[in-house]
Amino acid sequence: MNSYSRLLVVIYAVLLVMYFELSNGVLRFSMLDTSIRTREVYVMNVKKIIGKYHRSLVINPLIAGSLAMLVLSVNTILPAFISLFSEQAATRMEESVELISVYGVALGTLFVFIIVGGLFILDLPTHLQSWRENKD
Repeated sequence: MNSYSRLLVVIYAVLLVMYFELSNGVLRFSMLDTSIRTREVYVMNVKKIIGKYHRSLVINPLIAGSLAMLVLSVNTILPAFISLFSEQAATRMEESVELISVYGVALGTLFVFIIVGGLFILDLPTHLQSWRENKD
């Protein structure tokens, strides 16, 4: 895959994430606006809510773009990593798309389980909840 194709895929991923964020944000904000107008909900800090939407429009597309670039660069990253252990396996991996996808799925699954396991070990949701309660 040449660099022009990679760039198009990354742009597509970022635009897709921005579309989802915008559509979800518009739906959420319109529901909140309706709740405010019907006096079901009173919001004291509307700027804080709007700031969260603005952040999600910046942070989520950046994450999507970097993940798309990482996934598209797996053909060079994985063989370089595997070459530390076995040069022959790295050479076979450079020549085989199927082998890269198998290793990529295995390593991706490993990283996800490590991150989720680490969050459960740290008990991050409880710490975030107590931090938010102390902040208010």
